[in-house]
Amino acid sequence: MGNATFHRLLRRALSTGRFPSVVLVIVVVSLLVACSKAPETEEVMMKAGLDALYTRRDANTAIEQFRKVLERNPNHYGATFQLAMALERAGKPAEARPHWEKMLKMAEAANDTETAKTARGRLGKLDVVSAELSQEEMMKAGLDLLYTRRDPNAAVAQFRKVLERDPNHYGATFQLAMALDRVDRPKEARPLWEKMLKMAEAANDKDTVKTVRDRLARR
Repeated sequence: MGNATFHRLLRRALSTGRFPSVVLVIVVVSLLVACSKAPETEEVMMKAGLDALYTRRDANTAIEQFRKVLERNPNHYGATFQLAMALERAGKPAEARPHWEKMLKMAEAANDTETAKTARGRLGKLDVVSAELSQEEMMKAGLDLLYTRRDPNAAVAQFRKVLERDPNHYGATFQLAMALDRVDRPKEARPLWEKMLKMAEAANDKDTVKTVRDRLARR
């Protein structure tokens, strides 16, 4: 029976006070189905989220489930923790950070030392990730300045920033030496080329070894 037919029969029954048996059955069944579709509980959503995250390895589905829990209960302890974890596993560290920070405060307030320790550890790893991303961004900016915008002086500043954080950064060492050559500062560039030669030889990077030796031979 289509919706139009059902509604026509229902309107006729309401106007006459007489319900055909088929309409009565459909109404009863509809009421039973509606009652069976009770709203998901926080416990059910948490279970679905945990299954998605740890059994099916589906972090994005898990994120949806834990967000639903937090929409109902913004301070749900488990959902806060698991949402932070799911966001990390989905490759969204920036979104995970505020949830770990919130989790740390909640765990400290509850004197839950183990969870607080875990939250601190995750935040520490996110700091490392952020630093690596920043280095990557600075390298990208330096390369753009050196090879696209033809501004080696600005490139020197960018590569120095990378080496301040990581003195043995392979790419930054090479590119800083190159940038210094381009601004005619060979005395500053030479020790970097010498350092680069050792690093390239240790890495068995033959192409870079050849390039560095050529640069040193020009002196």
